[in-house]
Amino acid sequence: MQTCVKCPACGASDVDVLTYDSMMVLRPDTALFSLTCPHCATRLSAMQAIPPSLREEVQFAAIELGAGMGAPKGK
Repeated sequence: MQTCVKCPACGASDVDVLTYDSMMVLRPDTALFSLTCPHCATRLSAMQAIPPSLREEVQFAAIELGAGMGAPKGK
């Protein structure tokens, strides 16, 4: 799974969503990531699939908050 996005300002194609500043989970498998380009410091956002390495962390946070995919059925 690709975790890098392209910076629209400088063209760098190695901006990794794993280095996100913030993440808003939209669906169990998709999030809006806010990132800072390590090459030009441009703030950018990208809607991407949640990388497998972050899924457990996202699910745990949802359970802790009682939100979305982490909420028990019927609530």
